[in-house]
Amino acid sequence: MSEQVIGRFVKVLRGADVSVSPAETLEAVQVTALLGYQDRQALKHGLSLVLAKSEQDKLVFEECFEDFFRFDGMPAVTSQSAAPPAASLMDRLRDMLPGQQGAAGAGSSSTLGQQLLADDSAQLSRQMAQAARQIGLDNIRVITQKGLYGRRIMQALGGEALDREIIELDKSERRHDQRLAAQLRSGRDRLREAVREYVADQFLLQAREQGRQLREQMLREANLRTLAEFRDVRQQVEKMARRLARKHGRRQRRARRGQLDGRRTTVMALKHGGVPASLVWRRRRIHKPKLMVICDVSSSVSAAARFLLMFLHAVNDVVPSVRSFAFASRFGEVTSLFNTLSSDQAIDEVMERYAGSGTDYGAMLRDFLDRCEGDMDQRTTVIILGDARNNELPAEQQLLGHISRRCRQVFWLNPEARGRWGSGDSVMPLYQPYCRDSLSCSNLAGLERFVDRLLRDLTRD
Repeated sequence: MSEQVIGRFVKVLRGADVSVSPAETLEAVQVTALLGYQDRQALKHGLSLVLAKSEQDKLVFEECFEDFFRFDGMPAVTSQSAAPPAASLMDRLRDMLPGQQGAAGAGSSSTLGQQLLADDSAQLSRQMAQAARQIGLDNIRVITQKGLYGRRIMQALGGEALDREIIELDKSERRHDQRLAAQLRSGRDRLREAVREYVADQFLLQAREQGRQLREQMLREANLRTLAEFRDVRQQVEKMARRLARKHGRRQRRARRGQLDGRRTTVMALKHGGVPASLVWRRRRIHKPKLMVICDVSSSVSAAARFLLMFLHAVNDVVPSVRSFAFASRFGEVTSLFNTLSSDQAIDEVMERYAGSGTDYGAMLRDFLDRCEGDMDQRTTVIILGDARNNELPAEQQLLGHISRRCRQVFWLNPEARGRWGSGDSVMPLYQPYCRDSLSCSNLAGLERFVDRLLRDLTRD
């Protein structure tokens, strides 16, 4: 039971952007098994030590704990001396039948009716949490399902038997029975209200995780031109870049380590009585790749250029040697900006200096060769991002052919759909034969796939 409860709580934390690893989740389960649910403050403190790492995480954890463990966080317990799960729900249940406390449930035939009349709020709160788990309340997805899940909880609590009892008491001509029916009806209505509030709170908790996933998916699939409207795009790009850096950093470390040298390991082990105290690896020389990125920063493709530069400089731990170039009406190297300014500041400075109109791809290729021909070798990968719309100027595709022969490979990223390549003033078909691959990248998902492929190629064993 603890594993299920903690699993749902971790899901809520992740929905609130608190990072929780699988190992930390297992530690939280162990803490819960050790502390139990009887002392709510002790549980809160114990889980905070395991799951909340920074001050910001602790603030978010505090809010999530109060919301989650108000109701369904506390599983049903068998001990009669166990503390109730949360005071807020019990207070609501105690207020259901003012003036009826201590009636001991006299006169009611249904179990739920007896609990309402006896003011057994602790048992009701535990049963409500148990009923929620039984019907799978954590699967609620849309707001229109609140009524459905509320009815299911009432049914699991014994609401049908209570309804039948109220109907039978209403039919009676005895004043005692009619008063009892009124009391039960009032208690049932208040219980339904508590259940509705409970379901609404649980929906909000579940919606956090679902909302985060939907927001991230929307940002990944939205056209790059529209993403400037979203404030959390930067965080999304950093998150995607960190994921790629971790993934390919492991591959790079394995490649740097080399293969196990069985013969030398055995020889070394003889010094320790045949026990292989240390492993010996066949190390090989790692040739660091060089990356040159040329970005068209004219208004039509500036958004794609911004996010590609952001991506590549965010994974510089994996590919440390990145030279960046920008052009629109003129061409220039901008690597020094990224070495001295933050990524956001550098990109803003690039856009201010080079953004414009009247792109000339032929002139850009000529300037690039004049500046970098001697620096290119078979470790160099050249990436060009642009729509290849050349304003009816000479394409100079033979210059790209020369670049392709000098370096290891050329990739071309075009923010336009493939169906538009070659239309109007686009000279993309003239450049494609000299590229290892030409890709359409109009959203973050496309950029992530390309950077993933690039890092896999550059860090290949």
